[in-house]
Amino acid sequence: MNKRAMEFLPQDLQDAINTFVDQFVIMEEYNLDTIPSEYTVNLLETMKKYPEYNSVLLDLIEILNDGTI
Repeated sequence: MNKRAMEFLPQDLQDAINTFVDQFVIMEEYNLDTIPSEYTVNLLETMKKYPEYNSVLLDLIEILNDGTI
């Protein structure tokens, strides 16, 4: 799996997304139940700096609160 953040995004947001995806891949490869929460927190904290992505941030928070992932 070689999913990467789009290059038009701010660099810190690209890094947070890519790191989160990398950890998700590791979780899948090693059949782990979760990824360390600091990667999710970092993604959300970075994303909240950019109001233009607020709807995506709120969707992610809703998904996390729902417990579907």
